[in-house]
Amino acid sequence: DILSPGTEERLQPLIPMGRIGEPEEVARVAYFLCSDAASYVTGQELAINGGQTL
Repeated sequence: DILSPGTEERLQPLIPMGRIGEPEEVARVAYFLCSDAASYVTGQELAINGGQTL
């Protein structure tokens, strides 16, 4: 675990999805952006944060 003890419990209420994201969830977005499926995507900033910022 990369978070210090108690950090996850303090952060969870601040995230609309109610949990910390998994590394695999970030990896899936990176994989999509590197794929042909994203060939028309340019200059985007994607917030992968469970809805913490809108």
